[in-house]
Formats: sequence, structure tokens, C-alpha cells
Amino acid sequence: MIKRSLFLCLFVIFFTNQIQAQSVARWHTSLGNFEVMLREDLVPITAQNFIDLTNSNFYGGLLFHRVIDDFMIQDGDPLGTGYGGPGYTIPDEFHDDLLYDSAGVIGMANAGPNTGGSQYFITLVATPWLNYNYSAFGNVTAGIDIVQDIGDVETTGANGSPPNYPLEPVYIDSIRIVTPQLNDFTPQEDTIAAEIGDAVIFAVFSNDPDLDYSWYVNNVLQTESTFFFTYFCTEAGEFIIYSSVSNGEYEYPTYWLVQVNGSGSDDNIVKPRHKLFQNEPNPFNPNTMIRYELVSETEIDLSVFNIKGQIVKTLVKTDQKPGIYTLNWDGTDQDNLPLPSGLYFYRLKTQKDSQIKKTLLLK
Repeated sequence: MIKRSLFLCLFVIFFTNQIQAQSVARWHTSLGNFEVMLREDLVPITAQNFIDLTNSNFYGGLLFHRVIDDFMIQDGDPLGTGYGGPGYTIPDEFHDDLLYDSAGVIGMANAGPNTGGSQYFITLVATPWLNYNYSAFGNVTAGIDIVQDIGDVETTGANGSPPNYPLEPVYIDSIRIVTPQLNDFTPQEDTIAAEIGDAVIFAVFSNDPDLDYSWYVNNVLQTESTFFFTYFCTEAGEFIIYSSVSNGEYEYPTYWLVQVNGSGSDDNIVKPRHKLFQNEPNPFNPNTMIRYELVSETEIDLSVFNIKGQIVKTLVKTDQKPGIYTLNWDGTDQDNLPLPSGLYFYRLKTQKDSQIKKTLLLK
């Protein structure tokens, strides 16, 4: 199977590192399969709403209830009448780089401004009159012939009852997000300041335990193959850290620039405002103290992750004032059940930065 990459453009990813790249959704229909690239990077609310509905299997078993030749195909109504939805609405989102200028553009159906929910349509031709009236959120990247085949099915026509309803139902067996789905990464900054002798930990987090991880430094493959990578700063200069997360079919890239200062001067180097300390004792069994310092009031999330990058326990998630905080972790998970021995990671995430440390639980 060919592995495909989710590159936007290198300079775009490099300077705007974020968990908002381009997911790919695959439709499995009774007429065949097709794929759509979703643009979370341009219209995050609209695209994420579709991803959330897809991951909850909302669309499984639905049919294309409205098909208009030389215009579009429409789906996403659990009632199959054109009047159903998820029970909520989302605001409109528009972007100049997402226009109805060709066949294969996916957009949100609506009954007026800010009334989108779950129903969407895919164009069969260019439909520029829809621009800035219906939120576009992606493009067909594979199987446009299947989309056109759906558009060619015989319907009741514009004057039928119901209008434009397929006489030959086209069902959606399932829609699946086929790209790796990452939850977060650290550091959150795409440019990292460091000194010679520093060890900088990078990590990408996902709830999917079946992903493969590769790490590169200046295009040189490293030996680490887990969700985290430690870069030891042994010389001054600029170094590109690149993470590739793959599910065997697609890969998800993340880039950082590490600026290592060898002079001992902090000029032009901005270090994290808050500080996460190494836990004590380490290794530990079963209790350890975790300490961190906040230099300003901020919202924090202090959580523990396992070796696969899955969150096992949230220790603190609240707003806190400046100060030094110390808490005890007893080696249990979110349900207060004892965790097995092994390597774990705890991360302090604030509104402006994110830091991570390793710890070893022994039994």
C-alpha cells in the first residue's frame, strides 16, 4: 500500500505548527469509494464538526437524499427527508482559498446563515454562486468518478415528490477518517530556544495505539520510534526536528526549529515562561512529587501519558495564580486504578507553552 503524506507546503507547516492540518475522509458507498481532504487549517469549526460526526458513526447507513444532475449530491440527514440534523447548528466559516470553482468541493448545506449541522453536499460542477453563502470545507482528492456516478442516478426530478430524490438509493456504508489523528504535540512553539547541554523533549500525542513514529534531525533518521524524542544539544546552530506519524497509508508531519545558543548569552532567545521540574523520587513506587512554577496567572493542564502517547490521568486542569505548586501522584490512572510499571510522561500545558518530563514507575 502506498503511503501518502499530508504536506501542505513545507514553509506553511514549518512556521505554523498546529494540530490543524488536512485530514482525509473516505466514503464507502453502495456505488464505490471516494476520498475528501478536509481543511481544518482554513475552516476549523466546520471541518472539526464533520470529523466529530464521522468518528461517532453519525453518517453510517444514511443515503444521498438529494441529487441534482450538473449541480450536486447531498447527504447527512438522519431522516432522509432534508429536514434532519444533529440537534445543533454551527456558525458559517468562509475562506478565500475554499471556493466552489470546480467539481468535488464539499460544503455545508443550510437553511440560512449559521444553520449548518450535519448535512453536506459535494459539487458536480463549478458553482461559484455558492461562494460565501455555504461553508466549503474540503475537496475530493480520489474517486471523483464515483461522485459523478452518484450524480448520474435517476431521480424524481425537480417536480417530483420528494423532489430530486434518487429512485435508486445510494447508501453510505461508512465514512472513516483515514489519516492519523493527533490530539496534541509538545513543544507547542515551532521555534525552540536552547543552550548547549540542554535536552529538549518532543512528543506527539494520539489515542490511536497503532501508529508508527519516525524522527529526523536535519533530514537524518533517528533511532527513536515512539511518540517522543529527546534531542541533546551538543553544538550551536539551527536544527530542524521532524516527526512523521504514519498509519501505514498516510503520514502526518510536524516540524520544529531548534536554535542552540553556544555563547551562554540569552540575547534574542525566548525561554518558556513557566517551569516544570523533574519529579522526586524518580524512579518511584508508588508515590512521587511533581513540582512546577508559574510566573503569571494562566490556565494549566498537567496530565500523565503512557509510552504510546495516550493520556492515562489528568492531575490538574484549572486556572492558577503565579507560584510554585507541588502535588503527589500515586501511580494510578483516571479511575484511580494502579498503573503497571514502566515509562510514563507528565506534561505541563499552559496557554503559552508546553513542557514534558519522563518518569519511571517501578513495582
